[in-house]
Amino acid sequence: MGRILFIRVSAVTFDEKDVIKAWPVLCAAVWPDSGVSGVTSPAKPARGIIPAADRGVLELADGLADIARFGNASKEWKAALESPLKRLKDVRLRLDEALGDRDARAAYALTEEIEKALDEAEDAARKLP
Repeated sequence: MGRILFIRVSAVTFDEKDVIKAWPVLCAAVWPDSGVSGVTSPAKPARGIIPAADRGVLELADGLADIARFGNASKEWKAALESPLKRLKDVRLRLDEALGDRDARAAYALTEEIEKALDEAEDAARKLP
């Protein structure tokens, strides 16, 4: 690092609409006001807490972890998503470590794992009544 210039490695979501399109059931669970129609949230999180600009992939992962741990989601919902959310939590922590270590290559690989875990969680959530 330079004396004035700082190098930072970060992970950001380019477009919120892509998140809602890829994982509509999960987005409705975390952000009931996200505009996803025909999907019922398994929990009742406070509406409007998270600004639209902060509704990216990592915020979705963190919101799901919060619902699983603190939310009033049904036992069926928690059981169905337990495995993918556990994996998601693990990968999310590893991503934070890779970013903190400025290891862009490892961080890039972990973003794919996060998206796969979200895909698994979305599939499990779609099968719930």
